[in-house]
Amino acid sequence: MKTFLTVMLILNVSFLAVCRAQSGSTPAFEKPMAISSPKAQVKKPEKPKVDAVIAPKAPVAAEAPTLPTVIKPELPPEPTVNVTVPATSKNAQKIERLKADIRKDPKKIHLIQQLAEELYKIDETEKTTALLWKYVEKIDHSGLLLLARAHEQRKEPDQMIKALNILTAKDPKNYEAFYLLGNAYILKNKNTETLESFKTAIEINPKFEPPYLGLSKYYEGRKNFYELRMLYQDMIDNIGKRSKYFAKLCDINLNDGTFEAALVTCKEAILKDPNDVDSQVNLGLSYKGTGDDAEAEKSLKAAASNFAKSEYAQYTYAKALEEQKNYVDALLYYKACTIADEKSARCWTGVAVSSFELQKFEAAWLAFKTACKYDRKIAPLFRKAATQLNGSKNMDWSKKFADSAEGCSYAN
Repeated sequence: MKTFLTVMLILNVSFLAVCRAQSGSTPAFEKPMAISSPKAQVKKPEKPKVDAVIAPKAPVAAEAPTLPTVIKPELPPEPTVNVTVPATSKNAQKIERLKADIRKDPKKIHLIQQLAEELYKIDETEKTTALLWKYVEKIDHSGLLLLARAHEQRKEPDQMIKALNILTAKDPKNYEAFYLLGNAYILKNKNTETLESFKTAIEINPKFEPPYLGLSKYYEGRKNFYELRMLYQDMIDNIGKRSKYFAKLCDINLNDGTFEAALVTCKEAILKDPNDVDSQVNLGLSYKGTGDDAEAEKSLKAAASNFAKSEYAQYTYAKALEEQKNYVDALLYYKACTIADEKSARCWTGVAVSSFELQKFEAAWLAFKTACKYDRKIAPLFRKAATQLNGSKNMDWSKKFADSAEGCSYAN
């Protein structure tokens, strides 16, 4: 066996010697493996070779580590640019298109009215009126109404009346025209014509709400509760049993001192809208008006508890507690009132009065000063408190209250 291996070894060495003699070089498989790549050696032999052990070249996909998000956070997306065209820009584009169409065919009156409408939408009322008066003989009823509204925006009642008279001559049953006539006469302080115009609009169309509201505003300014009551009853009969109409009747009856009627309408308003806080407070005040103090307190407390954000509910219940000389609870609800409306002078005055009665003079003084910022009419109460302190020989606080009350009277 040994002899055989020896022979094979000798043959192999001989073979290699022959190959070297023929080629003059060492065979490729006998060359030592280069540390750096052959390509790097050919291009830049002068640079030091990189040790493969220290920085082995490996396939990126297989071995490259994934960086954690904390090290390389993902950048937020670029904000989306809002390319929505503003309304005024859209109107301007439409106006230009309409102008181009009108130039092609000036006889198309409907295009002229559309142009006037677009001008009105962007408050170009002067251009609106100028355009419509130019074609006043050709525009239809809607064009004449638009002309009147544009003059109303410009506070030009005479021009309103002129345009509306043209319309009512063409269409004596146009209730919108008579409603706008009422508005024009309001601007001219002509009460008789105002009432006649609104009433005519209602006669023509009893279901049209705006002239009722115009009359309501007129009667409220004169505290004409009788006419107001009749008016809202007509609205219920003609337009429908809406919660806001009952709520208004509730308020009218309460202010007119018809408490039994107020109880009925307030309950109806609450039934139709349980979130109507004003009607719930008015219900309590209506009970109080009838002499039912127990139900009054129950209703007022419920309103204050259920509607913490209502200044009216907090103030009314606090005032009722103050009248009972329950200053401790009154103070709590007056404070809640100032939270509901931090600029309510009456709520801050309530805090001041209740605090004063509880001998909390500093709190009272601060509350009076705050109330004064919103209503200087509280100055007499401020001075009254100073006088009371003077009478009780509390001279330091008396002077402080008196000085601040004086400043309240003459504050800017």
